[in-house]
Amino acid sequence: MTKHLTEEQVESFNRNGFISPMNGISAEHAAECRKCVEHFEEETGHHAQDALTLKAHLPYRTLSEVVLNERILDAVEDLIGPNILCWGSSMFVKDPGGGKFVSWHADTYYYGVEPANSLTLWVAFTPANPTTGCIKCIPGSHLEETEFENTPTADNILSRGQTTKDVDASEATFMPLEPGQFSIHHEKTVHSSEPNLSDDRRIGMSIHYCSTQCRQTKYAEGEKPFAALVRGVDEYGHWENEKMAELDYDAAAAKEMIEIRNRFIGRSREG
Repeated sequence: MTKHLTEEQVESFNRNGFISPMNGISAEHAAECRKCVEHFEEETGHHAQDALTLKAHLPYRTLSEVVLNERILDAVEDLIGPNILCWGSSMFVKDPGGGKFVSWHADTYYYGVEPANSLTLWVAFTPANPTTGCIKCIPGSHLEETEFENTPTADNILSRGQTTKDVDASEATFMPLEPGQFSIHHEKTVHSSEPNLSDDRRIGMSIHYCSTQCRQTKYAEGEKPFAALVRGVDEYGHWENEKMAELDYDAAAAKEMIEIRNRFIGRSREG
């Protein structure tokens, strides 16, 4: 028996590689999360899209509470089982009229999590729709081995320009969300998003969950990455335990987050 999703949603995820929308946090909580994003920008002078990444939840208790939300974790458990790690999260922020987009790609090729019993959950803090540039996915692409190339461009949010080859964009399904709602896609699902054509920012948070059996392959032998055990038990020990934020804003954690991001990017480029 499932906890949050219907059996039909689970079947749809297994068949298509994504599901949307589901109700997660409240609209009020989503608004508080937006405040955290904009506080970070004011406090540090960094744009959230560039710096509030990989471990975006670490500096803020409000963002950590999203990762730990019971509705969200129930949905994740319905798909990957009861023993769950959160190994990362990132903000995706598109300013109005900025032209920023995300190219067709699949997460699996550069996250290095194996086996592929992992997923990305995307929570909207502002409206995400075709006008603001919501995620769109290629149904069934998680069941195929796709090829990609790195083609950096100025407006591509993906810094390496990861682009899946031979995508038929006419098959794409949009995943619109209201603030507080979330979508889920498999780490091998090919997806993208267009520029924000609205008059407000489009802000959302991607959260990366995996089962405890998964490893991070971009680390040297004997070196462990960090992840938070958010539900169940860890019987494998592939990850060092990571604590969630307890402060409203932790400046030291914000600095550590940026350092972790820089190290991860360095490993990805080496790989």
